Amino acid sequence: MSRFRVILTSLAASSLALTACTAGAGGSSGGGDGGGGGGDEPITLRYAFFAPEESFPGQQMVKWAEELEQRTDGQVEVELFPGGTLLGAGDIYDGVSSGTVDVGLDLPSYDVGRFPVSSVISVPIGMENSQTASRVFLDLLTELEPEEFADYEIITAFTTEAGYLQTKERVASLDDLGGKSIRVPGSMNSLIQEMGATPVALPTSEVSEALATNVVEGYVTSRDQLEDLGMAEHIRYITDYPMGIAAGFVAVMDKDRFAELPEDVQEVIRDLRPEMSEWTATYHDEENIESSLAYALAEGVETVEVTDPEGWESAMESEADRWVAGHADAGFDPAAVLAKMRELAGETAE
Repeated sequence: MSRFRVILTSLAASSLALTACTAGAGGSSGGGDGGGGGGDEPITLRYAFFAPEESFPGQQMVKWAEELEQRTDGQVEVELFPGGTLLGAGDIYDGVSSGTVDVGLDLPSYDVGRFPVSSVISVPIGMENSQTASRVFLDLLTELEPEEFADYEIITAFTTEAGYLQTKERVASLDDLGGKSIRVPGSMNSLIQEMGATPVALPTSEVSEALATNVVEGYVTSRDQLEDLGMAEHIRYITDYPMGIAAGFVAVMDKDRFAELPEDVQEVIRDLRPEMSEWTATYHDEENIESSLAYALAEGVETVEVTDPEGWESAMESEADRWVAGHADAGFDPAAVLAKMRELAGETAE
């Protein structure tokens, strides 16, 4: 089974070599006509992502490449650069703009100041799985057309499932959580503090050691990491309460580069946008998560129901209020964006 591992690889030599190979292409690999068609040579699109091909976003890029090549009858070929072999996390959108690659997949959450509207997807409103959240995320971006993506054509967008509290000791209530050191993404610092715990910032690669050495007593993320990163060896309990979507991904092309493509190719790419969001979300929910939970169960990990859901719900509502207040001067109406996400989530649930 393919897994989601947000592992930042450092392959500087490979990156330099690949960059050298593509130097002078100017972001257009389809020949002198900028890849716009008219010749016998296929159009080549370079597609970069920071995590391994075996990750579920990596499998999405493989599937997208296969579908695009098939639906264009070989008119388009896709060259994949997963695992940070060409661009690393947080650098991919700039790489698309500069023409280093034609297509790039990254997390807008790595630069919330640049992508403030996108950060709403992590606000905890009760969405649990990737299939719901991915539909909401893509619909939100395509309907609102936020200024942060004005220079890009969105190729697709999808999410992980919600983040869940995963701990060494049983946590069924806010009282149980109080005083514990919990590794959380930066967006959850205020939330975990309000819930009585101490937030700890750590790279994903250091969480296992931090658990083993009691630097932290748990973490919040999607449950695929129980198997993917072997976290089931270090924790014993999963608290069954969704604490906001763990991560949202957006794949993009530069608008000018996209406009160079033949119209029939543009149409295929746009048709694939919702299809790939749905395919990836289903893959994540039904393969990643199901497999990981079965693995964790075999390792003796227990799922715990919360005994004070009202307290948890209150903390989540406070987090939503903080998101709105924190984006009051961000150049858009955060209350309207959050309301739109709630509306879309309600429609999706029906």
